[in-house]
Amino acid sequence: MKQTLLFITALMLIIGFSIINAQQNLIPVVTVASVLYSGEAVAEEKSRDLKHESYPELGILISPPIVSPAFGYWFGPYGVRVSGMYLKEDLNEFHLNLGYKRLDNEKKQRSINILLSRIEGSDQGADYDYTSLGVAYSWNSLFGVRGLFAELGMAKVLHDNLGNVTDEFLVPCGYIGYMYRFTPK
Repeated sequence: MKQTLLFITALMLIIGFSIINAQQNLIPVVTVASVLYSGEAVAEEKSRDLKHESYPELGILISPPIVSPAFGYWFGPYGVRVSGMYLKEDLNEFHLNLGYKRLDNEKKQRSINILLSRIEGSDQGADYDYTSLGVAYSWNSLFGVRGLFAELGMAKVLHDNLGNVTDEFLVPCGYIGYMYRFTPK
């Protein structure tokens, strides 16, 4: 637990100094800090600890405007998840997620993740076609609803084919949906 908090603190400092050195707005630092330091993961419950258990997960995630399947597997405290959908040439998303469990029991799971995303699509007034790498925090069993899932964070754009997010230092990343964990009995 202490090692995880030290890792998160170091990660926040790196992101914070990068933003300050780039003379950018501090809003992304505040956003990342509030996501990473949600007090929920610190107050562990008396349920059976599953942090070192291995199990698969399957779900449906929404990253507007795309609804896509997600498949994952936790190898003890470390996990991998892939999700995405190709709808048409100019509307598709793919995500690769590498995670570390901060909390995992029968009722809920919390993890910090590295998220690699490839996004092509549009919203009102802008088109997107970029690849990003970021840090996100995930909550499984949000608001006490088993399986309700959210993952939110910030990412650095690695490659922008259209050039409309190149000037952004960080972009939001993540998704919401339902993720069923096939936990061991």
